[in-house]
Amino acid sequence: MNREDLRKVLKDMNEGYKEMSKEFEDKTDYELDTSGLNCPLPIIKTKKELNTMKIGETLKMISTDPGAVADIESLCNSLKQGLEKTVEEDNKFIFIIRKTT
Repeated sequence: MNREDLRKVLKDMNEGYKEMSKEFEDKTDYELDTSGLNCPLPIIKTKKELNTMKIGETLKMISTDPGAVADIESLCNSLKQGLEKTVEEDNKFIFIIRKTT
């Protein structure tokens, strides 16, 4: 899947989530904004933040790096964490991650 295909998929997913943006803020325990940072910094900072969290808590991670989409999915899979939502909004990628281990 190329970047354009990935952007289209994320845009399609985003259709129903625009109004949920505020809800994410209310329901997440932590927020990490890595806007402007490129790989590997968003991943390093996300992993560090997850290490401070308790099981069941949620993290809203924001990134402007398109590569973060695949990187965050891989990170969550390798650490066995729950990637609950991925949304693209205003040229930012928003991830909701639940600490599960």
